[in-house]
Amino acid sequence: MNPDPAGILILFNQPLAGGTAAFSESDAGVLREVEAVETALRAHGRAVRRAGLRRLRDIPAALDAGRETVVFNLVERLDDSETACNFVPAVCETMGRACTGGSSESLCLTLDKGLTKSRLRDWGVSVAEGAVLPPDAPIDPLRLPPFPLLVKPVSAGGSEGIDAARSIVRNRADLDRAAAWIHRQFGQPALAEPFLEGREFNLSLIERDGRIETLPISEVEFSRFPPERPAIMDYAAKWIPGTLPGCVSPRRVPAQVEPALAARLTGEAERAWRACGCRDYARIDFRADRHNRPYVLDVNVNPDIEPLAGLPASLQAAGIPFDQFVWAVVENARRRGAATAD
Repeated sequence: MNPDPAGILILFNQPLAGGTAAFSESDAGVLREVEAVETALRAHGRAVRRAGLRRLRDIPAALDAGRETVVFNLVERLDDSETACNFVPAVCETMGRACTGGSSESLCLTLDKGLTKSRLRDWGVSVAEGAVLPPDAPIDPLRLPPFPLLVKPVSAGGSEGIDAARSIVRNRADLDRAAAWIHRQFGQPALAEPFLEGREFNLSLIERDGRIETLPISEVEFSRFPPERPAIMDYAAKWIPGTLPGCVSPRRVPAQVEPALAARLTGEAERAWRACGCRDYARIDFRADRHNRPYVLDVNVNPDIEPLAGLPASLQAAGIPFDQFVWAVVENARRRGAATAD
């Protein structure tokens, strides 16, 4: 294996110093991703450079500081706006660098959960109904799904804005309060969708050698939640140790799923991948209703790949070494870059 003298550039968002961000736990998680990806690339004999970004305008200087032709994109947020990070691939590709993970088009689509629902529905993917609730606009009760509802930001990842004590609402007064909190905290619309009281699954998909592979199904283990805690994976349960006794993000992978349900989950996940133009890797989140019918909740382009996250757990269950996955992602980007150059 001959090392590429140009190496690989890892771009990531620089977490705010001192943990001052509103969601500092998820913000700091990117550094664990950087370490894991860098270690994996060095295991393949590649030189690696990393550059932390604050704003979109920082990208040209970061690219010009080296000769790398491939960028591993781990940018999850930027200070410019909630959508600025979506344009990292477009800037890199405009400057002649191949970029890993989702395209700017795919990132823009999937950041907006309302738009994603519409796209998935057009492709025949099962999604729960939902109502987008903009700030400073009256809520039309005729547009609301039946209670109980789960209320969350329309454009946020990592379970940010989901809170076990606030996000499940069973009447109009609680809905008004939950939506108003999201409007104040995030400055964006809220999304109200049915709270499905069945099982919750995650399916990770990766792209290797031109083929899409669906990894073993993962299930959230709500049996490990205290009886008084609602069965939702909120921000605290996902990121803050001690929220659930003895565990963070409890999951079972591979999940114990009957063949018919497994086939349906796999088919829906692959359809969602195609509908949203995913590439390299993605995670599709599902929730089932009381009748065990699954619905897609989220399409996560460039999902968390730090060592304890869901996609690496599914890689392990599939017997795929993390460094092989990382190198496959780089090779995908390199091939895209070569095709563009031709």
